[in-house]
Amino acid sequence: MELNGKLRLGCIGGGMIANAAHVPAYVELREEVALTALYSPRKETAETTRQNYLEQMAQAGAEPDWEVRVCDSFEELLGLSDVVDICTPTRYHAWYAQRALEAGVHAMSEKPIARNYLEAKRLAQAAQGTKALYQLNDDNVFLPRYQHIRNVLACGEIGEITSLTLTRGTPSSDRNDWFFDPMSGGGAILDYGSHAVMGAWFLLGFDKIPRRVRAIDIRVKERTRFIRGRLREIETDDDAHFKILFENPANGDFITAVLEATWSWPDLAENASDTHGYIRVDGTQGWLTSCFDEKDREYLVVHRFAGGERRIPIQSYRSETLSFRDEIWNFLRSIRQGVPSMIDAQVGATAAQIITGAQMSQLMGRRTVDLDEVEPYCLRFDDGSGDMLQISDGIALNLTRPYRREG
Repeated sequence: MELNGKLRLGCIGGGMIANAAHVPAYVELREEVALTALYSPRKETAETTRQNYLEQMAQAGAEPDWEVRVCDSFEELLGLSDVVDICTPTRYHAWYAQRALEAGVHAMSEKPIARNYLEAKRLAQAAQGTKALYQLNDDNVFLPRYQHIRNVLACGEIGEITSLTLTRGTPSSDRNDWFFDPMSGGGAILDYGSHAVMGAWFLLGFDKIPRRVRAIDIRVKERTRFIRGRLREIETDDDAHFKILFENPANGDFITAVLEATWSWPDLAENASDTHGYIRVDGTQGWLTSCFDEKDREYLVVHRFAGGERRIPIQSYRSETLSFRDEIWNFLRSIRQGVPSMIDAQVGATAAQIITGAQMSQLMGRRTVDLDEVEPYCLRFDDGSGDMLQISDGIALNLTRPYRREG
């Protein structure tokens, strides 16, 4: 039930991503969406987010004429929402999204879609069994750079694609404690690795089929960190290098993607940030990358093996604020038009399959893992309880075993 022609939105969680990224988007998209409900296990967190939203709406000269309720339960929030925005720690992404879809409520969640493939597959199955839509909110895909590169590659500017290199991350400990927890966060490979996998696959085209994955090295590079006022040793990876073999179903050809996801200093590029992240794509006739000139204008640069260089000026986002807005806008329009998002639950589940496979590869001495091996591995931890959180806790503890002191 819409509110004055606007979709009613319920937000779960009230941390940095909700307040610094999503609330401003709700305000900017206020003609399409009304924040009606907030829920967090810590009620004061939801109340802080409510105040933030009301203050930003007031600053925009658009104070809401509806109640923004802080809910006592997730079930209460569902009853007040047409669409749910899940901004919780990673441990709860799939758990809340699946419950929303089963209740017939549209759901979008922050990346990664889940901690492992089993969680993600069950969410994808829930999405198939309902008319409600799901979107994985990977805002990097909404940076204009990615869209420009995807289009240039599709036009054949460098011939047939042979390989791709992409690095994402920032050398920082300035994130919430839960990121560094093996069960709640899961490490850099789940954080920036999700961006890297989704970005690479988007550039190549979702028609390409990921077949195999291999860890180059997933490790703890900077174990001692000062995190939210406490000096500590982390127990998750903070630097993940891995590669994916994609198949082109049109001709059986293959493409290799080499990815870096890091909370440390990037090895593959000087700058791996959101707005300057390094991308290079090689083809049969040349190679492509992006760059900024002395006036900080962004270009795609096409180098041809036969000689010559072409610079293509492109639109540039200097902040993820705009890409966060665009990802939410995209899902709202998808709901309005009844058209699934390009980044739906099935795409998200396959991305989770790739990441779980890379973690398995590291555990197995960095041997190549066929993606068909991933689900049987995960099912080893299914204790029959039906408690997906508990089952996934076991998977998470095993996958992060190499990065703990006792591992």
